Amino acid sequence: MRRLTLFLVLIFSLAFAADAAAKEVVAAKVCGPSDCVETHNRDQLALFTDGGAPTDPPSRGGAWYSVRVTVEVDKGQHENFRMAVLPRAGLMRAGDESEGYTWYHLTPSSAKRYQALVANIGAYPPSKLEGVGPPKVRVDEVVLPQRESETAADGGGSPLPWIGGALALLIAAGLVLVLRRRGLPWMRPSEG
Repeated sequence: MRRLTLFLVLIFSLAFAADAAAKEVVAAKVCGPSDCVETHNRDQLALFTDGGAPTDPPSRGGAWYSVRVTVEVDKGQHENFRMAVLPRAGLMRAGDESEGYTWYHLTPSSAKRYQALVANIGAYPPSKLEGVGPPKVRVDEVVLPQRESETAADGGGSPLPWIGGALALLIAAGLVLVLRRRGLPWMRPSEG
């Protein structure tokens, strides 16, 4: 994920920062299943720094091209980043299966320039494109609701027995008070 973040920061900083001369795209190779186009032309390389807003993955794949962008991060030190570009759909994908994919819209002008760059190259079929459709969910833990017997054991049972017991005590206490005031016939001292 760190490389993807570095790549995205570099690419978008190149597009928007004037002082990014130390970090620049120096080469790009766009490939289909049987042929590739490599460029070192600065005007064409500007295409690879022209990204749009992030977006959700497409629901299904489309004709696409593999892209390897080489960025000079320091004098003589290069980093390579892989992407997939779907010029007709106006989308680009960065990242990989292990770190996850991030999708971006291409600007209309960059989509046209990509189509011109790959005009003589066949595209990979949509079935070979990874990272499309709804994101794959990984379940780490399953939490099931408690069974009723477990709930009762945890003190979560019905309050009715407690209410019934309290009512029985109140009734018994009331009877004791009434009988005490009236006096019990079998408890009266005998006269005589």
